[in-house]
Amino acid sequence: MVVTRSQQHALDDQKRQQYLEEVKRLGDIEIEQLTEILIVRRPLQFGMAEKTLASRISKQLDQLPIFSGKLNENVTKWLKDVTNELNLVKFDDSQKLGVIQTYLADDARKWFINNMRTLDTWSEFNEAIQRTYASTFANEVAISQLGQRHQGFDETVMHYYNDMMELFDVIDNRMSDSLKVSYLKSGLKLSLKKEVSRKNPQTPS
Repeated sequence: MVVTRSQQHALDDQKRQQYLEEVKRLGDIEIEQLTEILIVRRPLQFGMAEKTLASRISKQLDQLPIFSGKLNENVTKWLKDVTNELNLVKFDDSQKLGVIQTYLADDARKWFINNMRTLDTWSEFNEAIQRTYASTFANEVAISQLGQRHQGFDETVMHYYNDMMELFDVIDNRMSDSLKVSYLKSGLKLSLKKEVSRKNPQTPS
């Protein structure tokens, strides 16, 4: 039977929802420990905490970004964002690999299905998807943005710093500290440049 794109999307959404419901269900289970003389129940407060945690995990997983493999998508940034969120909910590498298919769509999902037998570890998946979907277009856009990036009038230093660090990772995740510092200093507000130059930082952190 031929499955249309809309039907495939519906199936993907259904699988994702089933997974999230399972996470919530596990958080609702009351675990009882049998001994020879009594049954020990979890304290109510502890059970409520686990349910709250399961609810938060379910919400976080439901909000993860989707990658479809389009030219204007940045696979490096997507992978970094997804990995960070999965780390926050304490997923190990095997669990990450087990759920990542639900956050792929269109060509990227087809690529994963066709190659999943050779992707045995999370590290192998990381390397393979970045190698396959490394976009010169995304790199060129990041370079253009970096050349024009200046700290806004009402923009905090931290927001400017984080935005610049993301651009550095897209362009070259092995960019030298000295080059990063140079770019960061050049885009700072004039009111901050003098103070930063006086301190003469050698690293961006």
